Amino acid sequence: MVDFYKPTSPQPENVQLGEGVLVFNFDPTALDGTDEVPFGAVRGGGTYNIERTDKPIRYDGDHGEDTKGLKRATEWKITISANALELDHEKLAMFMPGTKEVVTETVVPEDPGHTKFRPNANLTDTDYINNLAYITRTQSGMLVAYVIENVLGDGNFSAAFADKDEIVPEVTFTAHFDPANPDVVPTYIAQFDQPASV
Repeated sequence: MVDFYKPTSPQPENVQLGEGVLVFNFDPTALDGTDEVPFGAVRGGGTYNIERTDKPIRYDGDHGEDTKGLKRATEWKITISANALELDHEKLAMFMPGTKEVVTETVVPEDPGHTKFRPNANLTDTDYINNLAYITRTQSGMLVAYVIENVLGDGNFSAAFADKDEIVPEVTFTAHFDPANPDVVPTYIAQFDQPASV
């Protein structure tokens, strides 16, 4: 029975903490796997967002667009965004599809060689990442993972330069539906029955 006159105390196992880590290619069945790629350090955390567009089915004589059973989901936009504090060419290739070129022969004697990162003009299937997970824990120490699948770094990339500050671009990753399984929404939230290590 619900006590209507007593405020509810939160259960520690149901309180999820805001801090965590971002990991590419997260495997919930092998938490000690070797295929994971860390996103790197962030500033200001990140956000997991699901935007669903529901289309009401209207009819003459209805009392508005909110009629039970007469709505259908027509579009989904599922993203994870974060402010990246670490930038190198390997991470840039995750943030936006591109290629790295190693330059070993230069006309400047003082230049021992360098690398160039150039965004790709077109997208291919190899640009998609298996998944991206924002992993946190509950107050009781249990692992929680917010996962988006078939990920593409397709947000805008902007590097802002300011005195006495660092370059911390916001990067956005979008989940994509698999055309072979169009009815499977490409995201899930996993809760584990073991303490977190993050």
